[in-house]
Amino acid sequence: MEVIKVAIISFFKKLIVKNKFLFLAMLITSFFASLDGIISPYIIGKITNTLSQKHFSDIPGILLLYLLMMLFLNVSFYLWQFCWGKITKSSNELLRSTAFNNFIASPNEKRITNTLNFINVNVKQIENQCIDSTIMLVYCIEQTIVSLIYILSINGIAAMVFLVCGLIPAVIPRLTRNWVQTGTKKWNGSYENYNLKTSDAVHGFDTIRHTNGDKKFKQFVQKALMIEEKKYFLMNFRRNTSNFLAQVSYSLSMVISLAVGTFFVINGQILVGGLISLFLASDRLTSPIISIVNIANQLTSVSPLLKNEALQKPIKKNFNNLKFTRLSNQKKIIFDHCDLGYSNKAILKDINLAISKGEKVLITGRSGVGKSTLFKTLLNEIPLLGGKILVDNSLIQSDFYTNFGIVGQDTYIFAESLRFNLTLGKDISTKQLIDILNTVRLSYLANEKSLDTLIGEKGLSLSGGEKRKIEIARALLEKKSILLVDEGLSGLDEENNEQIFELLQDLPQTIIEIEHAISPEEKKKFDQVVNLTA
Repeated sequence: MEVIKVAIISFFKKLIVKNKFLFLAMLITSFFASLDGIISPYIIGKITNTLSQKHFSDIPGILLLYLLMMLFLNVSFYLWQFCWGKITKSSNELLRSTAFNNFIASPNEKRITNTLNFINVNVKQIENQCIDSTIMLVYCIEQTIVSLIYILSINGIAAMVFLVCGLIPAVIPRLTRNWVQTGTKKWNGSYENYNLKTSDAVHGFDTIRHTNGDKKFKQFVQKALMIEEKKYFLMNFRRNTSNFLAQVSYSLSMVISLAVGTFFVINGQILVGGLISLFLASDRLTSPIISIVNIANQLTSVSPLLKNEALQKPIKKNFNNLKFTRLSNQKKIIFDHCDLGYSNKAILKDINLAISKGEKVLITGRSGVGKSTLFKTLLNEIPLLGGKILVDNSLIQSDFYTNFGIVGQDTYIFAESLRFNLTLGKDISTKQLIDILNTVRLSYLANEKSLDTLIGEKGLSLSGGEKRKIEIARALLEKKSILLVDEGLSGLDEENNEQIFELLQDLPQTIIEIEHAISPEEKKKFDQVVNLTA
């Protein structure tokens, strides 16, 4: 329970700090709206007593008062709903931006599915089960307090009886709390498992089709779906069972309350109008208490969502492979007796490599030997296991990654315009973009019409070679001093292969290129060729 409180309190602390005045306005408007619990009982009781006493001339004044009070309530409800909507908007923005920013701060293939699932599904669950529930909780507490004060003013003893009866349903959450939370945890885990399997099946449809795995994958996904739906049903069953028990206890409390009120009328301690007011107001006392029970279940079930990995700040890397120093003879990067690998297991040992400004360096080796491991170690993505990587002071130290442009096999193209895909939202002039497109040999796209054309299903359809050229253009626009090319020629037809190769060779930047298959003629054009062996 303590962990649940911490997760919810921490979330609301951030939200309240961001929206202090909005929360204050919500508290005030919900308080005025909570007067709904006593206005109707008060007016109906007053009319009943007025009619019993035959003071008919007072009726128009009472009805006018009722009209004014109801108008006031309507305005209060309207303003309360407005504040509610603004708080929901702010909450969704906070959750989605936090999840996205955390992912961008530490991108990871394993976190993609969880991040997207949280943004697209869990945020709405939190809105319904946490934000809406908490706002209703505040309203119910205010309505309970207002109704209690009102029935105390009618008859103190009767009020205490009604209060005790109203508290009977509050026992239910104490008995069902852990049971309900366990059901939610089980469903959340099964949903993530189903979502992962479905995502795999959808993205891997080609592999499934080519291996005649359609039938097995349907069974595979169907089984995960059945488990997820079963857990979802059981989660709701537990929640509904808890609510059912609360409703039963509520019915008992109402019968007891009515019996006590009738006893006071028989003994002349309250008037009939007072009994009606007391009974109606007691419903506005016990109903919020029942709602508080249900809301407690909602808040209990939402806790696992607020502890989702997507909301956790990424752990900062505690390693730095690089030693910045002054290097001589235009040297930019030196691998000095380096051991490279994963999980403290070296797959490349005693690597020595010096790279100078403007050099074209080719790194070859069989598949799996560790060519990409060299890049990842240089970029501080995995720790250096031994030796030293020396870097010249002329390169940017504060954000070393910004020195590099990356050209790989899978160039990501955004579903936006060609202009956006080149600039990624930065303010770069049309002239610069046209010049860059000419430089990377995409002259037929070097015009304003093409720049503002959407790329994707509804716009331009780019070939693999064109995508690589756009990736190179991005690096040139960012004025990257070093290009890391990871199998940048793979998967291209002969014409595009030659164009990309020549383009990279003609650039003034330092090029460190990994290629699995490259011709002897092309190898000769590099300043250095490093053949890695495990």
